[in-house]
Amino acid sequence: MRPTRKSTRDDLPTVAADPTQLTQLFQNLVGNAIKFRRDGVRPEIHVGCRHEGNARVLYVRDNGIGIDPEHHEKVFQIFQRLHGRDKFAGTGIGLAICKKIVEQHGGRIWIESRPGDGSTFCFTLPEDHA
Repeated sequence: MRPTRKSTRDDLPTVAADPTQLTQLFQNLVGNAIKFRRDGVRPEIHVGCRHEGNARVLYVRDNGIGIDPEHHEKVFQIFQRLHGRDKFAGTGIGLAICKKIVEQHGGRIWIESRPGDGSTFCFTLPEDHA
């Protein structure tokens, strides 16, 4: 039997972003959180927001396999995979697309992660003050 997933979220701010691209960004990040889960552990995913100085940082946090800090930049490069296709399906372009979307909106994206401790993908986007 497959473990069920648990997902939670904070109240999120309204941001100035293309809705289609924002949807793609979250689909990639949440999809990766589900895909890169630990064997036998129920996936837990949290979408949140925190303040850092004058910026709002949105994030997707999971309890998955994690990523070694030496690979934190590599995963955002197109066609860069850390695992073979036999272990995890995919093309190696999802996080490169996420980076492109965030940067096109004037933000930045990064990872907070260690192997076995899950991952938090953080990004900034301009707030919509309209």
